[in-house]
Amino acid sequence: MKNILKEFLEGKLEKRGYQFWIINAILQARSNGKNVIIELDAGMGKRIIAYLIARLFSSEKILIITPSRASVWDMVSTFRELSNSDSWFGVVIGGLPRGLKLRNLEKRRVIIATPISLARIMEHRPEIAKKIDIVIINEVDKVIRRVPSWRNINMIRHMQNYGPEDDNTMILSYPWNILKRYLPEDACWIGMSGTLRDEHYLVSEDGIRVQKELDTIARALYPRKPLVIISMDKLIERTDAREYIVKNLTVMHPVPVSDPKIKILVDCITKEIDDVVQKIAEYNKGLYPGEQTPFDTKEKIHRTISVLPDSNPLKIKFLRLALARRHIFASIPSVYRRFISKPMFRRIVMKYSGRRLEELIPEDSAKVNRIIDVCRRWMEVSKSNIIIVTSFIRTAVYIWRRLKEGLKIEVLLLTGRTYNKRAVIEEFRKRKPCILILTPVAERDLDFPEAELVIIHDVISTVKSMYQRIKRARRSRVLVLYYADTFEEKKVHVLLSRMARRYPWSIRIMSPCKK
Repeated sequence: MKNILKEFLEGKLEKRGYQFWIINAILQARSNGKNVIIELDAGMGKRIIAYLIARLFSSEKILIITPSRASVWDMVSTFRELSNSDSWFGVVIGGLPRGLKLRNLEKRRVIIATPISLARIMEHRPEIAKKIDIVIINEVDKVIRRVPSWRNINMIRHMQNYGPEDDNTMILSYPWNILKRYLPEDACWIGMSGTLRDEHYLVSEDGIRVQKELDTIARALYPRKPLVIISMDKLIERTDAREYIVKNLTVMHPVPVSDPKIKILVDCITKEIDDVVQKIAEYNKGLYPGEQTPFDTKEKIHRTISVLPDSNPLKIKFLRLALARRHIFASIPSVYRRFISKPMFRRIVMKYSGRRLEELIPEDSAKVNRIIDVCRRWMEVSKSNIIIVTSFIRTAVYIWRRLKEGLKIEVLLLTGRTYNKRAVIEEFRKRKPCILILTPVAERDLDFPEAELVIIHDVISTVKSMYQRIKRARRSRVLVLYYADTFEEKKVHVLLSRMARRYPWSIRIMSPCKK
């Protein structure tokens, strides 16, 4: 407690009422033998909460599990900066010698680890886990596997050696299926995430069932004892959380990009997808003669396509068409030209438009041209940092090259293939102005409060993943690009509408930008 007071007096810690309210709730839960799940929005201090727990529970052994090496080093940096020391905590991540990992687990009171490195050690040294008093899980939503089919659930259940006491709908992703066996059930488990409002489908003989993600996490991961759930709604109602939410407000601007060729091309593929979906609906009705089919809407068919046999020609065609459309939205012409130059796509384009495929593939990407124009204008006015997020590595590299040629500022690239990620992140954080281009694998679990503008080159369908993507920065403007008058426009507006309903405290959606 003295250390914490000293850090407040020195100005290293900001006095936030909601954080102390959370800590008090954890203290009560710990004393009453309960576990905790905390919904805490991006930028509200999950690392600070972990730090306060580690310092206040000064006589207990604490394990902090965070998804990636980058997030481990972010947490290490926070702990070291606040305490002026790193002698009281240890790290368990890939790349460290095995002996050092074991010494840290045995000797250090606080351990910060990635789940995979931790699981590999605990498989060989399970006795180490018995000493742990508190388990903190950062980004707890990442522990569950989305499996839509009971057939697949039972197969995975068998492969993961789940016992009869486990509910067969509760499947943990690797390596949590291993860690669950070794982490002590009598410890206090504390899970934190900013996105716990998602839902997922489960398909059984009774039809399609929608299950809340929070319920799945509680039943699948947590030991069977009472659970305290701290939601954002509760924090806003009972604490000063709203004051800090306003400071982290994200303003979102949909940005239509016009390309007549793309519109024709995408419309042809979309019409063929709709035709295939209708045939799948008829196929499913044949599986349930005389009954109402559980696949009664287009959305359910889209979301549960994986329950069809892999050999089903309708499934194969649907996936090929959906992937082609995805490539057109998220890639660049030089890449998707090879992908869609197949006889099937040529026939589809001729069928619906009466034109040859070659006539409809643009020479350059209108989205990339818009990004370059936005970056140039932004730097003329603001000279603050920009983040650009795109789904594919080739698109990221192409944007990087174009920006390097067109703008006389530092442009950095961070993908899943980047070797020196920490160096790139540190370079972006200390430079101004600077542009950082990210792919989804690279941006996972990373925060960039230095950026004032985030540009989303292409969207994905999952509300949770998109929300995590836009919250990489703080107090930022987010431009969401889409091809106007295409399926992508509808997809973006549905996605933003759902995001606003699910996270109403955190984002504001503006009218589409015309320029």
